[in-house]
Amino acid sequence: MGFVYRGYLLKSNPVQIGESNRWTLQVTVSLHKNSSGEPREQTFSSESTFTSKEMANMEGIIFARKIIDGEIPGLSIDLR
Repeated sequence: MGFVYRGYLLKSNPVQIGESNRWTLQVTVSLHKNSSGEPREQTFSSESTFTSKEMANMEGIIFARKIIDGEIPGLSIDLR
């Protein structure tokens, strides 16, 4: 399932860290289609860890929204 934010589709895919009970976030930001009709996407991750998959999932969506809004230095969306 994904969320649409400012015309971008956000999909969170939390990743479990090894055999631990910790999770990290991974999120894909995509535009529905580019000029050739193909979807365009970028994947982002963070070194932050979380105690549950659900928390990493929620934080992934928040992280993606902040990237789109230009609130995370050094990370930006370049899909157009």
